[in-house]
Amino acid sequence: MDVVNVLVMAPILGRDLTWLTKVDERVRVLDANDAVPRRAAVGLAFQPTTDSQEVTDMLAQADVLLVGYPVPGNLAGRAPQLKWAHHTQAGVSNLVGTDLWNSSVPLTSSRGVVGAVPIAEYALAAAAYFARGLHEGTRQKAAGEFTREGYGGITLRGATMGIVGLGGIGKELARMSRALGMRVVATRRSISAPQSDVDGVDLVLPAEGILEVAAESDFLVVCSQLTPETRSFINAEVFAAMKPGAVLINVARGEEVDEDALLDALKEGRIGGAVLDVFDGELAGRPPRPELAESPHILLTPHISAGGEALFTEPIRQLFVDNLRRFLDGEPLLNIVDRERGY
Repeated sequence: MDVVNVLVMAPILGRDLTWLTKVDERVRVLDANDAVPRRAAVGLAFQPTTDSQEVTDMLAQADVLLVGYPVPGNLAGRAPQLKWAHHTQAGVSNLVGTDLWNSSVPLTSSRGVVGAVPIAEYALAAAAYFARGLHEGTRQKAAGEFTREGYGGITLRGATMGIVGLGGIGKELARMSRALGMRVVATRRSISAPQSDVDGVDLVLPAEGILEVAAESDFLVVCSQLTPETRSFINAEVFAAMKPGAVLINVARGEEVDEDALLDALKEGRIGGAVLDVFDGELAGRPPRPELAESPHILLTPHISAGGEALFTEPIRQLFVDNLRRFLDGEPLLNIVDRERGY
């Protein structure tokens, strides 16, 4: 293979792109990061400005595209020699509707490597927040109270961690949860029969076993990819199956949780609380609905569970470098996206 032009439109990976040029002397980097401004605030919607002649010229030369979030909608049509595109995110739902998604260009994602450790730690911290009654301390502080009433609490040791979607993040969460002495149950779409004691999980069920997992869990963590099947699938039926006092934790996509059903379940006391790092409409640039922020039973954060930028970016760089070497050597790529499955 001769010179390979790698077009970078991923500001999250930083301005210094020498880590790419060091991969192989055949790699030529085309830097279009300035064409994709980073979103600085939650609820800020914008269309990246990528229609300049300079960007169009770079797209015309691109063999490989490394693209972050937000994803412009008009890339593939201007990149006639594009042979592969990699998305920096683990989820690819925000690619749906772009011409990259509707093209025949092979896509890869950062599924399984983006923030698995910090996101799993976030989920455990969220569980401990409710288990040890810190939510009551937060409520009392806001109300100007200071009593020992209302704390209650359980220990994580001996509690059950439920994981919806046993992928890279789910498996890391399972490992950490077991280390704390928790029982772990999970769902996995790729299996058709229950499995015991695999990947650090006591019981793994097929995706349709979600109600059983919900019923057994003290903490139910959503780690699944957003697909047509998972949109709003954490619904009233799931909340009805959960234990009284159980806590929902969402580190996946906001659209996977029926927020009306969640608010109803909290208002009626069917579950104990929720920790949401994502919310419906976030990736479209909408702010969270006021009821989520106002509920004393919900801890809401602005999609920060992946941790600091270094924790987020270095695994992406390493995965892309590994795949770029594979591409140059004509070997199969890792993390190919199955458009039919949605991830």
